[in-house]
Amino acid sequence: MTNLEKSLRKKGRRANSVAVIGAIFGDEGKGRITDELTDYFLKKYKKVIVYRDNGGSNAGHTISMNGKKIGLHQIGSGILHKGCVVVLGKGMAIHPIDLLDEIEEVKRVFEFQKLPAKLMIDEMAVLNLDTHRAFEFALKNRNQKTLGSQAATGRGISPSYADVIFRFPVRMRDLLSEDWRNILGEHYDLYKELIKGLSMDCSTLKVKRFNREDIQLGNKRKFLNNLEKTRDILREYVSPMYEYIRREWKSDTPFIFEKAQAIGLDSRWGVYPDVTASNCCLDGITFSTEGVIDAKDISARFGVIKSTYTSSVGKRQIPTFMEEKYAQVLRDDAHEYGTTTGRPRDIAYLDLEMLKYFCKVGCIEELVFTHMDIIYKRDVKVCVGYRRGKEKAYYRPDQKHLENVKAIYKKLKYWDKARLKTCKTYLDVQKEAKDFIQFISKETDTTPVMITYGPDRSDTILV
Repeated sequence: MTNLEKSLRKKGRRANSVAVIGAIFGDEGKGRITDELTDYFLKKYKKVIVYRDNGGSNAGHTISMNGKKIGLHQIGSGILHKGCVVVLGKGMAIHPIDLLDEIEEVKRVFEFQKLPAKLMIDEMAVLNLDTHRAFEFALKNRNQKTLGSQAATGRGISPSYADVIFRFPVRMRDLLSEDWRNILGEHYDLYKELIKGLSMDCSTLKVKRFNREDIQLGNKRKFLNNLEKTRDILREYVSPMYEYIRREWKSDTPFIFEKAQAIGLDSRWGVYPDVTASNCCLDGITFSTEGVIDAKDISARFGVIKSTYTSSVGKRQIPTFMEEKYAQVLRDDAHEYGTTTGRPRDIAYLDLEMLKYFCKVGCIEELVFTHMDIIYKRDVKVCVGYRRGKEKAYYRPDQKHLENVKAIYKKLKYWDKARLKTCKTYLDVQKEAKDFIQFISKETDTTPVMITYGPDRSDTILV
């Protein structure tokens, strides 16, 4: 029995349930792993549920099929599978116009008449609207003068979640209500005043759209007219999800919880202030399902990492950034440019001090090692600790703290990636690669379950 199979049937937990969590700064390949797990379960079961519980169009999950590739943002990565139910949960911030464009893009790229999977959207999911994007732009423009560049993606995610904290959220069910024009008209008026307070006219601001040119927000009438086009199409997907999830959780239907972003971007545990607005850890699942699912009952908790390096987008400064002469080669080889923004990612050595912390606070018990083919004929440097002066230091979720520590490195023997790509089982994997995997797993007190060495489903080995 493989480690993967053991992880799905832990004593005292709900069998065939797995959370796929970004273990460092995101972009580790969670979408690819979710897609693979969906395929794995559908070989044994008639149905599988892929549940997204956080983030929105700021996420970027790349999946491939039959030589075709797409970067998903709001739709769960099981969408290509007949028999899969993709649920967009309460904890998400959903941009309805972008979502419809993304649905059409999936159909276009893979030449579908309709989506293979069933798509369901929780009526309680927070709306992410062009008003939020305009406000984020205005706030970022103001802060550049005083605080320097901000790392927001321009998708208005933080303002969407802030609405919930401020007690005036707009949710998916508001868009579909009979009184939707009044509800969203009042929302527009509020954001018009907020943006006016930043000395800007919201109607003139341009906002980002999925796979389109930026558009002007326009006046309230234009804002509402743009949304009106989405209501009839989205209605078939939106419903209350409480009873559905409750019923399916009691059945034997496999569940895959696909997290967006990563623990290193969680506002509680990440390199603050360069963080996201949603809950990137296991406990976010409990909130999104309104307590129907206690995240502690999920059997497998997979943390996904890039095996030999880490990538980072934003303004965070960490002690393990790679020398640029190596970083640019790796960046091009591994296509390290943002799925959502296209921004070139910063490249760093794998940081065990950070990873151990994230595994602890994120409740990660297993590791998935992606990008095992990104290896060169030189020893692999891994950060095994920090020092401040002559004293031992630790990871803390604070940028100023990290600016004053130095990384301590250990070198591990490299492996032959060409030989790795010929392996069919973990028994075939060469000793150097196994030694690396076992070292990382032991240091983080986790169990290895999968490794990948390419973008296709076949480029995977179960441990």
